[in-house]
Amino acid sequence: MTTVRSSAPMRISIAGGGTDLPEYYRHGPTTVVAAALPLRVHVSVADRPARALAELNAKGTPWHYLLPPADAARHPYPAAAAVVLGLGRLPSIAVGSLVPPGSGLGGSGAYSVALVDALARWSGRSLPPHRTASLAFRLEREVLGRTIGQQDAWTAALGGAQRLRFQPDGSVTATPSPPLSSALTRLIDNGLLLYRVPGTRDASRVLSRAPEVTPEHHREATAAAALTEKAFLSGDIAVVGAALRAHWTRKITANPATDHPVCRRIGEAGDTEGITGFKLIGAGGGGHVLIAADAARSDRAQTFLDGLGLTRVPLRISQQGLESTGSTAEPGRYEGDTCASA
Repeated sequence: MTTVRSSAPMRISIAGGGTDLPEYYRHGPTTVVAAALPLRVHVSVADRPARALAELNAKGTPWHYLLPPADAARHPYPAAAAVVLGLGRLPSIAVGSLVPPGSGLGGSGAYSVALVDALARWSGRSLPPHRTASLAFRLEREVLGRTIGQQDAWTAALGGAQRLRFQPDGSVTATPSPPLSSALTRLIDNGLLLYRVPGTRDASRVLSRAPEVTPEHHREATAAAALTEKAFLSGDIAVVGAALRAHWTRKITANPATDHPVCRRIGEAGDTEGITGFKLIGAGGGGHVLIAADAARSDRAQTFLDGLGLTRVPLRISQQGLESTGSTAEPGRYEGDTCASA
């Protein structure tokens, strides 16, 4: 019996988020800059439910669920993965993460990448990361019909800080950005903070409420992405704060569904609490917020954010992308083999 465990990282979007959707790059090339986080989504597959769950439990993930084969075939994501991989049957699938879905860190993309990789390996195939990313995007966008972009899958498959270039035909060129990794490290040491906002949201629903993208929207978004990328590469927290502030104003003006009450509170307090800029990570509407705080007043900013009921998340860039392990076990009985779900 073959057991495969795959995991892929979540990410923070640095610049160009949203322009990785076909609605944008069909008007012309776009660029998105994103970086992988140590937070990961784990997928374990095996012929027996208890074996799949045992492999997952070894990672100590507090949030998880288990799908025996019959349930996996009816669950949207595994069923869609079977379509893109051409599988006639599915094994038991266990999924887990330290972060629940809908948190704005690209979790569904990371899940799709790990799921495609695990099922491909279970079926005897080893796919290169770029192929896994492409299939994961197809799984969500084409098979499930979700309004999502490509950056999550590509960053999850590759890890590190990536500069992703999208062409009108949907093709992608991914280039690692060591300068951005170095700049992010400096920024994290000087006031770049990540906080979890209470509650979750469906990114696809938020994005589906955005207005139709016009050529003018495309030009404005690509120009803004270039300025934001330049700000982060500067490594200057004040410059980044100004860029985040401008980005957030544009985002909520274009699509009010991206806003959140917590963000309004932060915006009202602004510089008086040592916060020079912020943005919700991902589609918006909830999840996690990236904060640029004045290094000299970082303690004040953190006290204010704690008072809003937000939870600070240690921010670090991970160079690790998709990872997989596999094992072949002798047939035997595992405790809980009769369990239908968890």
